[in-house]
Amino acid sequence: MKRTEWVLREILYRVYEENEFFMSQKSLAEACGVSLDTVNKVVGRLEAFRSLEKKPFGFRVLEPKKILLYWASTRDLRREVLYSTYSPDSPQEMEEALPENALLTAFSGCRKRFGWMEDYEEVYVYSPPEPVRRKFGERTHLPPNLFVLQGDPHLYKRSRGGVPSLAQLYVDLWQIGGDPANRHLMKLEKKMELRPVEALKELARAARGESWGER
Repeated sequence: MKRTEWVLREILYRVYEENEFFMSQKSLAEACGVSLDTVNKVVGRLEAFRSLEKKPFGFRVLEPKKILLYWASTRDLRREVLYSTYSPDSPQEMEEALPENALLTAFSGCRKRFGWMEDYEEVYVYSPPEPVRRKFGERTHLPPNLFVLQGDPHLYKRSRGGVPSLAQLYVDLWQIGGDPANRHLMKLEKKMELRPVEALKELARAARGESWGER
């Protein structure tokens, strides 16, 4: 993934999993291990369609769903595929045969994180490709149902329990598309609803025009 995507992931991780709406460009650069210039480019783009508001000491996220959809629509998951193959095994059998340090995303990630039992046929995973290739081999006679994606240090930093962040699950499913992905997205959106009290507080602060330093 591009380093600008690391920044988007960090912003959305803080909002959806830490309930943090105020952040500084410097803290993002440090958390992602990228330059301040990279962060400023992302923040400038997000400010252009009013998903955030710059303040003297950083910025406030106003519409995280806009940021989420922006990332989902600009990401190119297919370019991240390092290895794909067909396996006659069930998705659960494929998942159990993957390396221990693999990160399950999309359908498999939702099943592992939330225990969902929705039907799906494809497995997507972040992992070095060679251990998976040795296990599953090369089968090109049928459409692939196992996809190994390229990860990055920040992806692993913001993952837990062998599953990427909520935002990463969302954008991966959005990119995959189709009925199974759409069903998972509908359920995931409910999981990602912001806490009502905190959301109301943010709206009140925005209405008062408070800066971060005035909190």
